[in-house]
Amino acid sequence: MPRFVQSATNIMRDVSVVATARVRWGECDVQGHAYYASYIPWFDLGREKFALDVGADYRKYQIATTDLQVRFHGAAKYLDDLVIRTWAAAPGTLTYYYEIYRKNGGQFIAEARTVHAFVDVERGVLTKIPDDMHQAFVQFLEERRKSA
Repeated sequence: MPRFVQSATNIMRDVSVVATARVRWGECDVQGHAYYASYIPWFDLGREKFALDVGADYRKYQIATTDLQVRFHGAAKYLDDLVIRTWAAAPGTLTYYYEIYRKNGGQFIAEARTVHAFVDVERGVLTKIPDDMHQAFVQFLEERRKSA
């Protein structure tokens, strides 16, 4: 089965960001393995890092998660330092791809894909990406590619 990032045709693979996290005891089961729901906040960390690097302030928008898919390839364990690599799909969508690795040794632990939509608060319906967010995203991609 292909990995999420390998099967995505519109992913900006060359433009990723890296966030880090440490597995805390409260995120683990009694065996010291990270509980599966603990991964969602780690994906949030990656997405937030991407947005901050783009220059997007999520506080200005109402955003809903419409899809989440995760594949586990190993177990994160108590006190593991994790590396969360995040990519986004082409401008105009809010589809993010994530890979989580154990920092020590680089073991591939999990991958995920999330899809998000903007919400028009007044009408209560999904709407397209706001122009300022789209423009910030395009500018970020151009700057990152120039510096690569």
